[in-house]
Amino acid sequence: MAGYSRILVARGGAIGDFILTMPVFSALKKTYPKASIECLSPSGYGELVKSVGLVDACQNLDDRVWASFFVLNGDLDDEVAKWVSQFDLIVSFLYDPDETWVNNIRRTSSARFIQGCVRPSDGGNQPASITLLSVLGEIGIREADPLPKITIDANGSDCYDLVVHPGSGSELKNWPIENWIELLRAWLDRNSGRLLILGGEAEEKKMIQLRATINSTRVSFALNRSLVSIASLLGNSRFFLGHDSGITHLAAAIGMPVLILWGPSNRHVWSPQHKHVRLMGLKEGGNVVSPSTVLGQIG
Repeated sequence: MAGYSRILVARGGAIGDFILTMPVFSALKKTYPKASIECLSPSGYGELVKSVGLVDACQNLDDRVWASFFVLNGDLDDEVAKWVSQFDLIVSFLYDPDETWVNNIRRTSSARFIQGCVRPSDGGNQPASITLLSVLGEIGIREADPLPKITIDANGSDCYDLVVHPGSGSELKNWPIENWIELLRAWLDRNSGRLLILGGEAEEKKMIQLRATINSTRVSFALNRSLVSIASLLGNSRFFLGHDSGITHLAAAIGMPVLILWGPSNRHVWSPQHKHVRLMGLKEGGNVVSPSTVLGQIG
């Protein structure tokens, strides 16, 4: 097996795609413990893997200096080109159908370049994390752990008995907001614990509705927090309920008990494969699952 001293992993896509790619970082770290591993990804993603010790540094793919790398024979930024030239292995999961990105990389770097699967097929039966990890077989890394795992130092974070994320990247995956309101009210009536409701940009309207209808001193809201901040909150909490979303994958990777209200996605490919994760269909017998049924499954 060849040795590498400086490795770059480039990953775009949504939060869930990034979490499912984390076993790649873990396998590289385990195989090349002395190598410097860096990450090129959308804002906030790299900070997560850096915070748990899987990479030494991260670059923001959203930064304007990277735009020229996606233009045929682009006028590449000198400092960025110099930075890229220092790597001897580059593993990319960026969408590059015309090979514009890789050709620009090869203009600046003699590194071994490996192109990974950007998005596993929705029609398959193999978990996405295994498909993504399999690219490392090209450099002799096989049988690595395919489960995303995050060990987070949650000391100092508030502890919540229930954390919910009532959204996802698609409304087709989401339970109706009215059901969320009924469920959370019932949970607060039956329990004396604390509730945390998470939301991102896509859930801003839902968060306004929830704030207006759920009044309790035991409820906290966290909107548009960083992944590192969310991970810390999850790491000190007891149970998570959500949809097929990146935040759900984050909760599963942290190791907390998770219940997913699963929609139309292929569960064999996209659901977290951890033993502490359970799936419940959004519909039962053609009808949307009731809040009382979900409440009975919350630990």
